[in-house]
Parts: sequence; structure tokens; C-alpha cells
Amino acid sequence: MNKATVQKKSVLIALLVILLFQLSSGLSSSAGSGAKSTTSFVSPKTPEQVHDFINSDMKKYYGKSDYFPASTEYGPLRKDLLQKALNSNDKIRNFEMVYGSDHGKPLPYSKPPMMLPFSGFTLNGDPVSAEGVPWYAGWSGIQIQNMNMIRYPWKNSKTGIKEKGTFDLFTDTTGNPYLANANGTFEALIIQGLNERYAGRKYSEFIYHNFNEEYKNRVVYEPGSSPKSGNRWIDYVHVIQPPTFLSWGSGRIYIDHGKDGVTYLGIPIAPFITQVDDLSAYFRQMPSGGVEGESVEVTVNLISTFKEEKETDFVWEIRDSNGKTIAANISGAGKTTYGNLKLKPNENTLMQARFVMPDGDVHLRFKLNTKNNPQESNYDNNTLNLTIKPVKPMPGIVGRYDLDYNILSRDFKHDIAGGAANTATLLEPASNFKWDGNATGKLNVTNTSDFLNKFKVERNDPINAPGLSFTRTPYITATIKREDFGDDPLNNRWLDIASAASPRTKSGSVPYSGQVKRDYIIFQRECDNSTPQNCKTREIPGTATAPFSSGQDTIQSKVFIYNGKEKVIPDAEFKNEINKNEVDSPVKELFWQNEEYPFDVIRWMARQDTNNKLYDWTQVNGQYERTFTQQASGNLLWKKPLDMTQAYRQGREAAKKTTNNKSKYNRAVFATDRQLQNYDYPIKSGYYFNPTGEYTFTLKTVMYKPTDADTQDHKDLVNAVIDSFRYESNLVYINSKRESVDLQNNPLPRIGNMIIPKPAELSRKEPTGVDGKKLLTVLDREADDSRYTKKVVELYHSPDQEKLDTTHKFWKLGMEGYSESNSKSSFDKYKYREFVKPEQHMYQITETTTVTIQVNPENQPVYTDARMADGAYYVKAWIKDVELPESKHAFSKAGKLVGIKPLDEIKITVRGSMYDDLNN
Repeated sequence: MNKATVQKKSVLIALLVILLFQLSSGLSSSAGSGAKSTTSFVSPKTPEQVHDFINSDMKKYYGKSDYFPASTEYGPLRKDLLQKALNSNDKIRNFEMVYGSDHGKPLPYSKPPMMLPFSGFTLNGDPVSAEGVPWYAGWSGIQIQNMNMIRYPWKNSKTGIKEKGTFDLFTDTTGNPYLANANGTFEALIIQGLNERYAGRKYSEFIYHNFNEEYKNRVVYEPGSSPKSGNRWIDYVHVIQPPTFLSWGSGRIYIDHGKDGVTYLGIPIAPFITQVDDLSAYFRQMPSGGVEGESVEVTVNLISTFKEEKETDFVWEIRDSNGKTIAANISGAGKTTYGNLKLKPNENTLMQARFVMPDGDVHLRFKLNTKNNPQESNYDNNTLNLTIKPVKPMPGIVGRYDLDYNILSRDFKHDIAGGAANTATLLEPASNFKWDGNATGKLNVTNTSDFLNKFKVERNDPINAPGLSFTRTPYITATIKREDFGDDPLNNRWLDIASAASPRTKSGSVPYSGQVKRDYIIFQRECDNSTPQNCKTREIPGTATAPFSSGQDTIQSKVFIYNGKEKVIPDAEFKNEINKNEVDSPVKELFWQNEEYPFDVIRWMARQDTNNKLYDWTQVNGQYERTFTQQASGNLLWKKPLDMTQAYRQGREAAKKTTNNKSKYNRAVFATDRQLQNYDYPIKSGYYFNPTGEYTFTLKTVMYKPTDADTQDHKDLVNAVIDSFRYESNLVYINSKRESVDLQNNPLPRIGNMIIPKPAELSRKEPTGVDGKKLLTVLDREADDSRYTKKVVELYHSPDQEKLDTTHKFWKLGMEGYSESNSKSSFDKYKYREFVKPEQHMYQITETTTVTIQVNPENQPVYTDARMADGAYYVKAWIKDVELPESKHAFSKAGKLVGIKPLDEIKITVRGSMYDDLNN
């Protein structure tokens, strides 16, 4: 057997066993409608009175005396069920006459478990379904009005009915004014019963153990519907128990399933009281709750079915949980909490009550026609009861989302009310109704701050769906930007504050509130008793509302600001001095602070996502230009490749040996006289004494420059040292003009016949001597480029914040955030660390120049004057002090470069002249 066949058979079996529903589970609301029971002027109080009332009505309306006995062959009348009906607050108060006791196969999945499906038997022996019994065999999904019902089932042998049908069994209705509007039939009462019991209700309310669960959201009956065949319900409903003035009747329809057989379904038949002229009150706007401290409005709709205008009284009673009256503003047809008003027939008369919701329940009651004027047959629908529950405001949650010192912006997610569920629950109107469309509404979450960018509310879809209860747990996402707090380093607008530990703070509120509403239609069956079959169903509109809890979260943000300090880096201590700066030291060690070169820096700043992870690291310009400086140094070393001792040694040795070979006296003619040999350098005037000597110095400097070109500093320092060289002598020379001159060819003064010696110097600037001969030559890099060497090392740097060793420590000395610059606390406290902005360079340039100064490198003869007086004379080379402080370069800080005095020197003794040798 396939699945479809099994399902179909299970449904048919279920319908054959039980489809006669109890009428005691009508709609209700936690607010309370006041429609507790349907009663006449004198309501029965005991089961015995109910029995008497119903038999009396059976006699009165149907001519049936003592129709319901105290017991039958099936057992005694179940007075316990009548008492239960008396105690019930259900709108459909089912005074069904049941005999016997509970029976049938237990239903194991029912509530309570193991309930029996039948509560007894009818007068004629038909089983009566127990109150609350589910559809334990499932449902085919076909609505009641569309089922394939058997017309006149009491005449059809398939049904097995032995008794007569509706017209045959209850035909004496001439004295019953409540049936006159339908030609003495139960047509209007059947429709009323179907509306009350089934209209708008879903299969999920009757489902048993999930049978045919796929149909659970289908409505079982459309309100006011007639059979699809177009015929009347009375043609299909076999009356089991007729209605009376206050008791509901019951019947059955029989469904033909062809070869699968016939099943039946219980149909409720409304009491006559539902057909009389009536004043009634319904909620037009029915709130289930109110937010404490906010306004709540309740609207009632008053309807009269009388043929003419009626005046009656009304009363509003609005009290708190302690019974204290709550002040209310009454508007609409009445302006006060009690009084009189006129109701026109068949019009909707509205009244509103508005009050401020306290912190507890509000019990609202509206009563109409409390004085029974005009008289009605049903007064229960004149009173409305509603309990409005307080909707407590959500506790204000403070969300703090700070921006650390190195954060440009922060994305955050904030759960509204800490993620607590915010629920709005509608009440069902306490009447026969159907919902008119979906529930709609929204929990509005609003941004009132000026610093929450890209504000977005998530998990908070607008409501447009069926249902009663709606829950939202919204959260917001937004971005906090540093620039909104006045600090915008990304765009070179830096904010300096007095204390980096004191952040800029902003606070904004995110209020939220809202409600859900759902329109409904209440169906009221009205018949004109004067015109047969003139019945209609009035559709009374209304709206159920339910507020969400309101509240206000606070978003706080502290933005910590630190953009560096201009003077935070201590001045570096560099040496500005010259070591070994004595007159006899051939080595000079120079130290000075290198020039200061400004350079640009960047810092790293990031953005923070909702998971607190940092991303989009960005190079941001530093506020302050930093300065690079370093210890520069120089090393000066003088040497004497050919000093005077060496230069004149050959001639001096020849003289000691009294050699007369002129070639041995290559640079000077020394006296050979034995008595003069005790002197170091004895000469006789009038012979040549050629200046001579060769001196070198090597200058090595280490400096730092933003380009790798040769430095002017080094060149100028080399030149200054060259210019400090002096070759000096006080010998008296004779030029080609037979003039007595000094070394520089300057005429010498005389005192009588005595020539006055005068020291004279040769230098690079004045290299010429006697007779204009060039006696001093400088060999430097211009003469030979090999005399100059340069080594360039670029000081590396990188913006890599993870590998700090990729930046040279010399750079770090000038940047904030490093231990090298004694400013690491800026990073430790404020996450501030600077990096050299890319495309900037600094080079360590080591330059070495070797200079040779030659005195008379061509060994040109220079003659002394034979008239030079005997005495002690000298020839020396020395280095003049270099006044470095007068320089424009940074090495000026080193101070005066003390010269070498002397660098080289010999003492010359003059005894006699060349004429002495000629005379001998």
C-alpha cells in the first residue's frame, strides 16, 4: 500500500471514529473580552436547572415534552459535564446532554495522556466526542465547506441513519421568532456555530501526534462560508441535539469518500440568544501591553442591532494592580469615564481611553448598558475586560568602544540591550474572528549621535508575517573615526592635547522602541426577524497592538591621542674636540657633531574591526620634522718622506770627508774645514744652499650626508691643512740682480755694510722664492686622483614595524619611540613609534686624501749671499694653526687645530765665505 493510500485511509478511519468536536474550547484572550457566557435574563445555576431549562425550551420551541430524560439505556445524564460547563468561562458554553460514561480506545499521545475519545452517548445512542479530543487520525487538508457532503443524509442508506432529518424531526417552529428569519430552519444558527468553532482556526490546533503535519498551517474553515454546492447547511446537517435559547445544539455532516466509505463531522448549532437584538462592545484597538511611563490607548467599538437609535449608559474602569483608579483621557463618543450615549443602528461607535502606563498591570473594564436599559437577551457581550501588562523598559546598556593611540577608526558591533530578547506579543480578540492580514511593525533603533558613522541595524527585519509573538534581538554596527574627535593625522591635522593620558570622549544614545499591530475582523451574525432568510454576518474591524520594550543604550568612545612631541628626544651628546692636539704631535684626532639634516617620519596606524583585529595598517605622516646628526670624525697624520736630515745627508757626509767632488754636494755645499765639523750643518756664505724636503699628510674624515657625492667639507679641510704648511728660513740669499734677499726674494735691509737677516716663508699660496723660482709644489687629488678615496655606506632604514633591526640605529637616535633616542616610553605608553619616511637617504661617507708637499722638487740652485754675516741660522718646515671655528662647516665645532712646530728643522752655522776658499 503506498503512502498516499495509507494517509487517506487513516484520515477516513479518523473521521469515521471521531469528527464531532466539542464546542467548549472557543477562542479567548489573556486580556479578557468579558464575553464569558451566553445567558438569558435568568441564568441556570445548577445542572438540575440546566436540565429543566432545556426541557422547557424543547417543549416551548419544538413541542417536545420531557425530551431529555434523567437516564437512558446508555446510562444516566452526565450532570458532571453540565456542572463543568457552568463553571467554564468559554464563550461556547456547551450544555450538551450526554448519557453514560467515558469510553473508547485510549489515546496515548493526548493531553492529558491516555484520555478516552468519547464522553458518553446522545439520547439516540450516538457516541459523543470528549472535550478537547484531537484529530487523532489526521486531516486531508480540505476545508469543511468544501468537503463532499451527502445531501439529506437521513434519507441516504450509506449513512445508516434511522431517525428523521432536520425538517422532519423539528418542524414545529411557528412559535419560535428566532428561526423566522430562516424559514424556521437552523441555517443561521449553523453558520454562527461554524464561525464560532472553526472560522480562521488552523489544523495545528487540532493536530494529534503530528499526523499530516504538512497541513498544520491551513485554516479549516473560512468564516461565513456555505457549502461549495451552493445549497444550504440545513440540507446537510443531521441534527442530533437541537439548540435552545441558551444551549448549543449539535449535528453532523456526512462526507462521501466513494469506495472508501462515509465519515461524519460534528457541527455546532448556535443557541437562539445569538439572534436577538443586541448591544455589544468589541475592542477596535486592543493593546496587550504598555511601556512604563508612555501613553497607552484603548479603543472600543460599540454596535447596536436594534432597529432604532437607543440611548444607554457606559462606564470606564481603569485601575492599577492595587485597585487605584488611573487617570485617563476619554475621547470619541464619550468624553468622561461614565455617562450616557446614543447608539445608532448598524453603525460603529468608537470610544478611546488614553492613560500613562504605570509600573504594574492595568486592569481595564468597559461596561455598556449596566442598567439594562434597553433590555437585551444577552448582556455578557456588553462588558470588555483587558489586562494590560507593563512592558518594562530595557536596562540601558553602555557600550564602550575606545580608539587606542594608534587606531584611525574602529568598527564595532553592539548588541542592543546586551542581546536580550525584545518581544511583542499580541492578544487574540476574545470573539469569533479572523486575522485580516499579517502582523506588521518594527522595532525602531535610532542613532542620535554625531560620531557613529555607517550606522546600521542588523537582525531587525521589519515585521510582516502571521503570528502573535515577535522577538527581535537587534544589534548595531558602526564606525568610530578619529577625525570626528578633532584629531586627523591621516590628513596632516594633528591635535595636541595637554596630557596624552586624558582622551577625548564622546557619548551618544541609541534609543529604541516600536510596536506590532495586526488587524482582525470579528464576525457577528445578524438577522432581521421580520424578513425570512434576511441574515447577514457583520464584519467588525479591530486592531491588536503590542509594544516592544523601549530603552536606550549608550555608546561611549574614548579616543586616545598622541602625535609625538617636538622636544621629546634628548639632545645627543657628541664630542667636539681634537685629541693629541699638541704642537709636537704628528697625529691629530678630530671629533665634531655632524651637520643636522631634517627628515620626514611616518608612523603606523591601523583600523580595528568588529573582532578587535587590526587591519589596513597605514603609513601616517609624523607631525614633526626630525633631525639626523651623528658623530663625525677626522684623522690627520703628518709624515716626512724626505726630511732635511735625509736631504742634506749626502752633502754633509761629503764635507766631513773633505771630498772635493762637486757632484757629492747635490743640495748644498758644506764646509770641509776640520774646525767646523763640530757643527751640524756648517756652511760658508756665497755657495748654493738649495731648499729641500718632502712632507705628506693623510686626512681621513667620516661624515654623514643625504647624498653620496664628494663632500665639500673634506675638500675644504684638506685645503686648510695644505694652507697651514710653512717652509721657513732666515738665510740671506742673493738673486740674479746681486741683491741681498730673503727666501721670498724680498730685499733685506742693511745697517751700514751689514745685511739684516729676515725670516721668510714658502706656502702653497706663496710658493716662489729667490728670483721668482717656484720652490714649493703641492701634489693632491688634482694632481693624481688616486690620492683621494671614498667609501660610501648608506644607512639603511625600513618602515617594517615588525623588524626594527632593518633601520640603522643612527636613524633611531633622531626618532621618537626608541631606546636609542631615550624615548621608548612613547611607544610603551602611547604606541607611538616613528619610522623614516621612504625615499629619504643618509650616507656615511669616509673620505681619505693623501697630500705631498715638495720643497724645490727640481733641486733648483739657490745661492746664499757671500756678504751674509757669520752666525747661526735655521731652515724649518712647520704647520700653522688652523682656525677651524672660522669655517662654515660643522667641523668648526672641533676647535682650533694646533699646528706642528716644527715639523722639520736644521740649524745652520755660517763661518766665512766662498772668498775664503778662493784666496786659499
